Amino acid sequence: MDEKFLNFFNRYFDNAYRYVFFKVGNKWDTDDIVSEAFKRVYENFSNIKSSPKVYLFVTLQHVITDYYRRKKNFCLEDSYKDFYSYDLEEIFVEKEELNTLKKALKTLNKEELELINLRFFSQLSFKEISTVLNKSEGALKMQCKRIIEKLRVHIKKYSEGGKI
Repeated sequence: MDEKFLNFFNRYFDNAYRYVFFKVGNKWDTDDIVSEAFKRVYENFSNIKSSPKVYLFVTLQHVITDYYRRKKNFCLEDSYKDFYSYDLEEIFVEKEELNTLKKALKTLNKEELELINLRFFSQLSFKEISTVLNKSEGALKMQCKRIIEKLRVHIKKYSEGGKI
């Protein structure tokens, strides 16, 4: 296997895995989707003209879309409800904060969740996100700022005992 691709794989595997897991919510399907995406990237690696990282995330989006098309009775919004698993110790230590964050994330629409996922869970730059989502960097920065403020308001509300 090409050393350049192996370095690429090692560098971006965790970000890709978090991105997919956030969207599908289970390890088995995440493993399959990430494997398929990296396989497709590997097959075209020498022909990639743009950023390989951006190409990977666009490929991940396509594989995830294919996955949901195969699941006929599945609602895409449901994929965001239970998005992350934690070790048992972390659940007990951070349960209150995690529940507050989950409640706040549930207030976001699909597009807002996608931006938060790409920016914070997958650690893409705004430039990379703009290529993946085909939107301007400036618009994404402003949208992200508004989403963070929206989350801040909801987190404060839920921390003070408010309900959804």
